[in-house]
Amino acid sequence: MKQVDFVAIGCGPYNLGLMALAEKTTLRGICFEKREEMMWHEGMLIEGMTMQTHYLQDLVTLADPTNPSSFLNYLNETGRIQTFITQEQDKIPRTEYNRYLRWVTERLSTIHFDHEVTDVKVEPDGFLVTIESNGETTHVRATHIVLGTGAAPFVPDGFEQVIHTSDYLTYRDVLRDRYRVAVVGSGQSAAEVFLDLFREATDEQRVDWITRSDHFESLEAGKLGDEIFSVDYVEYFHGLSYASRQELLQTFERFRHGVNPETMTAIYEALYHRTAEGEPKRAEMLTQVEVESISYDWLKHHLKGTQRYTGEVVEKEYDLVVVATGYRPVIPTWVEKLPIVWEADGEWAVHDTYEVVMSESLKGKLFTHTNLEHSHGPAATNLGMAVYRNAVMLNEMAGETVYPIRHQKPFTTF
Repeated sequence: MKQVDFVAIGCGPYNLGLMALAEKTTLRGICFEKREEMMWHEGMLIEGMTMQTHYLQDLVTLADPTNPSSFLNYLNETGRIQTFITQEQDKIPRTEYNRYLRWVTERLSTIHFDHEVTDVKVEPDGFLVTIESNGETTHVRATHIVLGTGAAPFVPDGFEQVIHTSDYLTYRDVLRDRYRVAVVGSGQSAAEVFLDLFREATDEQRVDWITRSDHFESLEAGKLGDEIFSVDYVEYFHGLSYASRQELLQTFERFRHGVNPETMTAIYEALYHRTAEGEPKRAEMLTQVEVESISYDWLKHHLKGTQRYTGEVVEKEYDLVVVATGYRPVIPTWVEKLPIVWEADGEWAVHDTYEVVMSESLKGKLFTHTNLEHSHGPAATNLGMAVYRNAVMLNEMAGETVYPIRHQKPFTTF
């Protein structure tokens, strides 16, 4: 039976970055992913849409700028570095980020797709991992586990026959063929879907955008505000009480759910151009509406909500509805057998080193990229901060500093 230092479960950007950094260490690791290939948010790879992070916040650069899996090396190897420099943008197309991830997976031999981890058991020397692939069951022994199972689309109860933004491209042609469409939500995904549909809408079609937020808000773009995505802030946030962390998380809406200023500008321009000849805008922008139900009958969607401040009942009828209602962490069922300490229902206690807290002493450690926001704040889902997180995990597993956590202190004192 194969013995490794760690098994990484799930191959999204976080664990992919872990495997790329581990390649230059003496640690023996292996990553299992149940999907057949690397695809990142394939339902939202809309043409012309960009990432919200700087291109240097790739899988490895913040910990190891010389790593062969860097975005700059990808540009060099694929013959795109000169055109990338010429276009003078610090944010890259989302479609290219996906291509970059696929390029990294192709050069790493430690990642196995179409391999699903179905069980993890505690053993005296670590963990016994069970893997299913092509109808066969195999086992691997690992000292440590790194969980990167990500998050699954969340649709509230009472929302019938709706399309989650994660499946948008699958249904885009169908949506473009419908007379009345609504987009429910306020973040970047909702904005991109609205813009994509509204730009292509005919004079007979109508696309509405509905949100419970007070405003259609831009993403916080202030440099000092961005310092919450720093090692110092993560350490500060982690050291707070659970109640204080929960309270603080409510203040980060503009950092987590705001819309890129460029996307906001494009939406406004699209709305303006549609009214340039005095024609109706063919879109209704509704804020402060709490959507309570979306029922479905006779091929129609009946949306019902309440204006949060006036109490007015809002009722609309649509042919299709797209919802940007977020995601929920995917926590495997086998964790129920582990002696995990839980801070609250569904929220485990996590050390500052990203190790899940156990009520018993175990030989190995369970590290996690998943279900971290309550313990490590908004940086838990930031791609750049994931590089630091991987460096911390590798240092812990190696028992020494293989990647120094070098960072300039932010100007803000937390």
